[in-house]
Amino acid sequence: MRTCPDCQNNYDDEILHCPEDGLDLSHLEPQDELIGRMVGSYQIVKVLGKGGMGAVYLAQHPVIGSRVAIKFLLQQYSTDAKIVDRFFNEAKAVNVIGHDNILKILDLSVTEDNRHYFVMEFLNGKALQDHVRPNEPMSLEVALPILLQTCEALQAAHDHQIIHRDLKPDNVYLITHKGKKNFVKVVDFGIAKLTDAGGNSTGKTQTGMVMGTPAYMSPEQAGGMTSLIDGRSDIYSLGVMMYQMLSGRLPFPGSSFGEVLIGHLQTPPPSPRIHNPELSEEIEALILKTLEKKQDDRFQSMREMHDAILEFMNRTGVPNELPTADASEMAQPAVIKLSPSQPPTRSNKTPGPSTRQNQSRSSPGRTHAAKPSAMEAEDSDRTDNNLASFAPRQPPPTSKVGIYAGIAVAVLALAGVGGYVMYDRGQRHDEEVARLAQEAKDKAEQARIAAERTKIAEQEAAAVPVALAITSDPTGASVTATWKGGSMTKETNFVLEVPKMTQVRLAFSKAGYLPYETEMVADGAKPITAKLTSDPKAAVAVKHTDRPSRGGRRAHETAMPDNPDSTIAVDFGDEALDPDKSKK
Repeated sequence: MRTCPDCQNNYDDEILHCPEDGLDLSHLEPQDELIGRMVGSYQIVKVLGKGGMGAVYLAQHPVIGSRVAIKFLLQQYSTDAKIVDRFFNEAKAVNVIGHDNILKILDLSVTEDNRHYFVMEFLNGKALQDHVRPNEPMSLEVALPILLQTCEALQAAHDHQIIHRDLKPDNVYLITHKGKKNFVKVVDFGIAKLTDAGGNSTGKTQTGMVMGTPAYMSPEQAGGMTSLIDGRSDIYSLGVMMYQMLSGRLPFPGSSFGEVLIGHLQTPPPSPRIHNPELSEEIEALILKTLEKKQDDRFQSMREMHDAILEFMNRTGVPNELPTADASEMAQPAVIKLSPSQPPTRSNKTPGPSTRQNQSRSSPGRTHAAKPSAMEAEDSDRTDNNLASFAPRQPPPTSKVGIYAGIAVAVLALAGVGGYVMYDRGQRHDEEVARLAQEAKDKAEQARIAAERTKIAEQEAAAVPVALAITSDPTGASVTATWKGGSMTKETNFVLEVPKMTQVRLAFSKAGYLPYETEMVADGAKPITAKLTSDPKAAVAVKHTDRPSRGGRRAHETAMPDNPDSTIAVDFGDEALDPDKSKK
């Protein structure tokens, strides 16, 4: 919300001009109503970061000064049971693991106004993303100890059947711990996949749904194959990070979502030594093993990856110890002084006319007399009329002419007072009508502007193309895509870009397989995979051979539909090849 600096009224973020005094509010930063609020034992200080589903705040205990981070689910999702369940899933997952290299969750609850949140330890450090710079590879001495700790943290998660699924440099924090820097804390298990002891998923993710960050997705994630996601998917994501840390580049940078997905699904990663020639063949082999397309070709556990990196470090003399932090890095952040009292609650509603009449138009510290209400105006009218009865008495007139003159004067005086009162009331009425009319006009204009902005935003969103990664099993199927305003035919695998929210029809065909058709709405970038079924009624392909059979007759080889690579010999005899002989 925004607060008008003149009248001090609060308005929603979309109100850009104060309806009370017309002041331009567009330059004012919206205020966060959670700042200063007490949540449990902590008072919220400031915003640390915001994402698509939630926001993280720094909070501090008002008495002892201890600091925590509080993550709130955005209010628009508070009534969606599935999203709330996924939000609290992070706290449950982390609580089960309990590893030093994983962020600790201290509490979770819901506020009285239905805000879902959980309390985390506050990390005084930076994300690994802040240390990864384009085209600037990290040294082995810095990168490998960080990777070892990350392996240990994720192995602990995998031991509890928890798969992170969104591993990336933004979710690995480096802090100072016990005098050492670059101590790893893995964060954000918000979309973690929980499995039971038998390996069965207990999550809510639907088949075909892509979750994670495209640049770091495993092939099974990029293809929407949620049933195949396991610990080796995290190994692939960590391999992408390892490639980026040691080469200064991403293996599949891509200029679009679809291009990145196709890279993960099909394209072999380029040699990291192309970007960083100082890398040895041994470390390159470790990196590329993590990026194998097939899960069985990767490291089979984080412990196996950890041991392979550690063995390389021991053999080549790369130190395993974390670097010592200097004095500035070890210094604790200063305690922020907080007000012990909670600030007044701000209202999201625009004050009505009667409320604004009793509010000051001036800045704090100055006062203005409020306009009288309707009841006060009536009291004023009665007072003005009663003034005549308290006028000083005149001495008795000496003649009837004086009496008549006095009466005339009194009548004129009363008429004048009454006329003034009626004029004053009429003027106030006109002013009130004019003010209300202007207020209604301002609100109508604000509504019109908001509607235009919404329309423009929808048009802009529709104009942005959506990338669909079209694949088939087996590959090489012919796909005819049709949508309003366009069509194309191409062999899989490829990326199709269509306008957002367009209904797309896809028809797959391949010799020896049943045709497959599907329709969908392009509401976002996603993979579309068609698993084709062999056609049992496919015509048997016959091919002649020059090999003679018994009696000099020709034999024919027939390819079986279920196994195109195998053939059987069929002897039709010469009669079958000579129409004249067959007639005889």
